[in-house]
Amino acid sequence: MATFPIFVEVGGAAPLVVGGGHLALSKVRLLLKRADRVEVAAEALAEGFRPLIEEGRVERIDPARLWETLPGRPLMISATEDDAEDARLAELARSYGVQVNVPDRPHLSTFALGAIVDRGTVTVAIGTEGAAPVLATRLRSAIEKELHPRLGRLADIAREYRDDVAAAIEPGVGRRAFWDQVFGGEAARAILDGDEVAGRTAIEAGLSNATANTPAVGRVILVGAGPGDPDLLTLKAVRALKSADVIVHDGLMGDGVLDHARREAHLISVAKAKGRHSKTQAEINALLVALAREGKTVVRLKGGDPSIFGRGGEEIETLRASGIAVEVVPGITAATAAAASLQVPLTHRDLSRSVTFISGHAAGDGAPEFDQVDLSALAHQGATLVVYMGLSTSGALARALLDAGWSPAVPVIIASRISQPGERRMATTINVLAEPSTKIGLTGPALLIIGEVASLDAAGVIERIEQLVPLSDLNEVAYA
Repeated sequence: MATFPIFVEVGGAAPLVVGGGHLALSKVRLLLKRADRVEVAAEALAEGFRPLIEEGRVERIDPARLWETLPGRPLMISATEDDAEDARLAELARSYGVQVNVPDRPHLSTFALGAIVDRGTVTVAIGTEGAAPVLATRLRSAIEKELHPRLGRLADIAREYRDDVAAAIEPGVGRRAFWDQVFGGEAARAILDGDEVAGRTAIEAGLSNATANTPAVGRVILVGAGPGDPDLLTLKAVRALKSADVIVHDGLMGDGVLDHARREAHLISVAKAKGRHSKTQAEINALLVALAREGKTVVRLKGGDPSIFGRGGEEIETLRASGIAVEVVPGITAATAAAASLQVPLTHRDLSRSVTFISGHAAGDGAPEFDQVDLSALAHQGATLVVYMGLSTSGALARALLDAGWSPAVPVIIASRISQPGERRMATTINVLAEPSTKIGLTGPALLIIGEVASLDAAGVIERIEQLVPLSDLNEVAYA
């Protein structure tokens, strides 16, 4: 069976279902999601048909007169549950040029019923050409989670403005940009939140600006891309990527993250690496403002979470000062992704009651940013210390921890390329890390987890950096 997806008009002539049992009833209820009325040909009907007949939505016809009523039908479903009768009826329907479906009998059918995601005016149908109906059902469940329950109402309101928009804006780029702004901007957000008055006001304001040739001002969405695994993107992040005209992204994207972008979206890399900057932060800020002032929906895509060592605060400040609407979509930060991958918690009732995130990145003067942190205050709290961008400064950090009173035996886990192919994890202790001779054979974005939680059994392969003293001796050293 090779099928092509189409939507069939069922608001005129009523579709026909043959059969009066529970299978036929289920198909009638499915058709009534869109059809105002369904006719049923059967000698007797299951009890569930009664309320539908009383409501005037179902009409029973004499099956002996079925052939007289076939011409002009949009479709017929034969659900008699009698294989021979279904085959006969399917042949009869085809002889009249009526599309027919026999449940679970693709060889008798000229169309297939998809698994439907119903949002009123908005309908998503999923088909597998009869090969795997259960798979279609599973896909429907996944899509149900992504589509807002009020999406159909948004489409209804947009339909009310179609004629006005067509009269005011020439077809082409301008009209598409207007509708993109409606569905990706304040109007859609208000309507989906239940405030239809504010939504209509936003649509009318946009239409007024378009009529007056007032330049549209776009918006910027700061989106956390997570640690790299596209499966760890939030649903809101995926929706933002699909709405973007332009995506300004850094270099920490895992394979597959940008696959969620529209094909038409313009991708701009502002990747940074140690000792190499394609653009300064000031240049990135200016770029975001300029793109938004062109009326574009801009996604600023950042690895991890924009609010954790992502310099999102600087971008937000610039955008607000420039009068650009900005939204922030949080992402899964590397620390929680590492904890999940290792199956080691960052806090533990018996080992660590708090967790502190710091940056190991070297500031403009060359001094690491952890120089500004009171490490001695953390030394005797039994806390977990998580260090971002700390691979190149790990030795200096370890020596600073020892100077601040941390025990040499405190365990350390270093993880790189978290959640991505090629992820590696190494275990050591502060005193080993502090030795100038210690070599860490890792590349790429890396994270350090320092504290007693790092001594817990980790899932998967974890390499060990050569110890300076036997483990038995280290175990005799009291932790800070």
